[in-house]
Amino acid sequence: MPQPLIIDLHLDLAWDAIYWNRDLTLTAHEVRHQESSEPPQVASDYDVGICTVTFPEMRKGKVGLMLSTIMSRIQSRAGAMRDGMRTQEQAIAMGRGHLAYYQIMERQGQIKSVRSLIDLEEAEEAWKNPTDQTPIYHILSMESADPIIDPKDVKFWWDAGLRVVGPAHFGHNTYIHGTDTVGGLKPPAKDLYKAMRDAGMILDITHMADQAVWESLEIWDGPVMASHCVCRSVVKGQRHLTDEMIQEIIRRRGVIGMVFCQHFIDPEIEWENPPDKNTHVSKYGMDGLIPHIEHIKNLAGGSLENIAIGTDLDGGFGAEIAPTDIDTISDLQDFSPVLNKAGYSESEVLGILNGNALRFFRDAWTE
Repeated sequence: MPQPLIIDLHLDLAWDAIYWNRDLTLTAHEVRHQESSEPPQVASDYDVGICTVTFPEMRKGKVGLMLSTIMSRIQSRAGAMRDGMRTQEQAIAMGRGHLAYYQIMERQGQIKSVRSLIDLEEAEEAWKNPTDQTPIYHILSMESADPIIDPKDVKFWWDAGLRVVGPAHFGHNTYIHGTDTVGGLKPPAKDLYKAMRDAGMILDITHMADQAVWESLEIWDGPVMASHCVCRSVVKGQRHLTDEMIQEIIRRRGVIGMVFCQHFIDPEIEWENPPDKNTHVSKYGMDGLIPHIEHIKNLAGGSLENIAIGTDLDGGFGAEIAPTDIDTISDLQDFSPVLNKAGYSESEVLGILNGNALRFFRDAWTE
């Protein structure tokens, strides 16, 4: 039986390439060799984690469609969080740099932009029988809306291919309060949301502070998703979704992407007090995500139609705290037998791997 297409709803590839200085056209093991050869003082000051995601690894694992991110935010440097910008102007420049990276990769044939239903159908067809030259299709998303100058700038981003915006990230920014903060929307957010809605964009509530989630959903009547989140009832922490948030996503026919990280699947880890990723002993394989899937299923009345994959692999961590049965992203193909063992039918498994995400985007782009 041929391997199924896998859709990953969250990969920070431009950030990996530019901030981590990785050549994503190499295999993950070639990148690891490069990084292991760096001087000790560089390695100790620049902890990039163990590389897990590159274009060859994605092709090997048939991860043929992804949400690629523009990821640049305002945040002062503190501890390990040293990738934030001090001003929105810097965040704008960095965000456009990420866009330029994707444009260059598209010119080289590594990736191809998905902007419409026609593109989505092309991607699905292309990955039924891919070759080594088949591009990885990507839907451009944004994690932290700081690179959007103001509501008038939404048109620039829409024309550049941006289709999904998660206004929040760590801290609070120009528009909203995010992870590890308390608060809601800032005054510019309402006009930003209106411009996004008018353009046809999708709202991603990932990383929003609790108040910000509910203030957003009160005024947003368009498609909504949580690209990379899990359940707060299973693993504690403000970064994760409450049952009420999950139920609202279900009501709106959205999708939730499961995160492939020990900090999201180990119930003994609290988000507010995480262990050092370099000394933490990982316990869980991909089966550690089953309690989250079951919890969402129960909230959805027995349906799995709102569950997808949003690994966030290499999003500030790598194989060191990925599930123990993940060495590179190509190992996502082994998620199928894990789901089968948990008792899910073939149609339910295919839904999680690709079908639920495809349904969501078809709904969003035909409303």
